[in-house]
Amino acid sequence: MSEIICDTNIWYELGANPPSEEFLKKNSLIGTFHSIDELSRTPILISHYDSVQKAIQSLMTYSKRTIFEPPFIYLKRQNKPDFHYNPASKLRQILLFTKAIANGENLIEEKITDYEKHCAVRRADLQSAADFFNSEASKIKPKIKDNEKHRKEDSIPVNRNFISFCVANEAKASGLDEGFNWPSIELFESVLKIVFNDLETGAVTLTANDWYDMFNLIYVRPGQLYWTKEKKWINFIKRAGMDKYLFIPTEN
Repeated sequence: MSEIICDTNIWYELGANPPSEEFLKKNSLIGTFHSIDELSRTPILISHYDSVQKAIQSLMTYSKRTIFEPPFIYLKRQNKPDFHYNPASKLRQILLFTKAIANGENLIEEKITDYEKHCAVRRADLQSAADFFNSEASKIKPKIKDNEKHRKEDSIPVNRNFISFCVANEAKASGLDEGFNWPSIELFESVLKIVFNDLETGAVTLTANDWYDMFNLIYVRPGQLYWTKEKKWINFIKRAGMDKYLFIPTEN
């Protein structure tokens, strides 16, 4: 049975087009914190309630298991299994909210404005992170004399320091130590290199959604697959030489 980490757009897809029993027997779908968080803070809920509700229901119904840790907390716990993180308390409001939507509870009219502000804050935070890296990349671009040579440079040490820094910042603790199993996140590392190279050479700029989507790849381990309908990320994965991780369904 294939273990498949799902992008949020897949839960929307399965909500609109439920998978067959045969498909679910062959494939073990895995939900992530990213999807739960995204579905709990999307303005689409106001304009297309049924679509979001069905996406939440599909995640709850069709996932064999769900990874509740945010990506960098997940890495910290992979490195240090005794690192304490309690999803039940940390994610209590998100889990209660998504459960309520799954059960058909509507947003109270007077709370809609508050919810819109909540969604806007989330997007602004993500865009701020994207803007920072776009800005840093713009400083590097003028220094690059040969794009192809730059792409071939070994950026692994720098990128690993960045990942470890993100872990430390999120966990409010130390980053990843020397014993961390880096090959376990080869998909994420490989795509990160391509994305950073594209940023630094001016080939792309990051959006809020790009930044968020990329970190969902952290959950994918060797032997597992990643399922997304987003052509941008399918192309990044292929360019990184990581086609083996892509799940391409022949049927649902």
